[in-house]
Amino acid sequence: MDLLTKVDIPKSSISIGYNSRLMFVGSCFADNIGRQFLDAKFRCLVNPSGVVYNPLSIRRTIDNIVDRKTYYADDFFFDGNSYCCYDFHSSFARNDLAQSIALANQSVINSRKFIEHADVLFITLGTAYVYFLAVNPAQPVCNCHKQKPDTFVRRLISVDETADALTAIVSKLSSFNPNLKTVFTVSPIRHWKDGAHGNRLSKSTLHLGIEQVFRKFEGCEYFPSYEILEDELRDYRFYAEDMLHPSPLAEKIIWERLRDTYINKVCQSQIPRVQKLIQAARHRIIDQNSPATKDFCKKNLEIAHRLETEIQGLDLSDEKKHFKNLCI
Repeated sequence: MDLLTKVDIPKSSISIGYNSRLMFVGSCFADNIGRQFLDAKFRCLVNPSGVVYNPLSIRRTIDNIVDRKTYYADDFFFDGNSYCCYDFHSSFARNDLAQSIALANQSVINSRKFIEHADVLFITLGTAYVYFLAVNPAQPVCNCHKQKPDTFVRRLISVDETADALTAIVSKLSSFNPNLKTVFTVSPIRHWKDGAHGNRLSKSTLHLGIEQVFRKFEGCEYFPSYEILEDELRDYRFYAEDMLHPSPLAEKIIWERLRDTYINKVCQSQIPRVQKLIQAARHRIIDQNSPATKDFCKKNLEIAHRLETEIQGLDLSDEKKHFKNLCI
């Protein structure tokens, strides 16, 4: 007897391998999934300007990258400690304005180079509530940097606004990189400060907006992260202590479903071998100069070289450097 209703995932046309280039943009759930790929040594770019939760801010992020926006001093404000930009996470903020500007512009350049040759873009939508600058209500904010509430106007955008933003993203990327495949997903994280009803309205707006995009573009796909947690797992044991975020077990289950959907079978068989080497590289060395340590590192250095030779696109430079340094 099945004690759950499993969410069916349609067969995908996407086939990810170690030679694939993957980009993740969106909510903190995009960070979680992107981290799973990074930990398995896939070539990834994850939220290059920081976490972004809503369709309008994600569109702004993509536009800035593709259009190669150049940032100047006027794009930053001083919060009393650092120079911040509403398009970037606080990790880009510095107490020197020139450094903040340089970091922002370098991020745009690097991201543009990556996405120009990327194979798959995963867009994770977290909420349809958007913060706009009060002095410029047409400008959505990617990060509020803990400024006073009256600095912003916050509202729930419409289904049409959501669809227009997502349509614009796909249209622009299709022209910039015709080979890029786009996968949308809705984050299963619940935004409870809007209440149960507000959270449902927000998530429903995102789902309906995505559906309108699918009517216009054939190359897009949807991965049911939200549905797997809400309809398949549907138990509080799959939530973290705050009862809002997925637990590590839930994240693992969703990652495995995503892996089985998009990563090709050959690559799936290679991942455990790569992960075994990574675990060896993270092994705690007690005596660096012992013969056993030297043998351990020499053996794994040879394995790393062999894996790179056998698996096209795999980069184990960091692990090889680690073992080589310990062999000296």
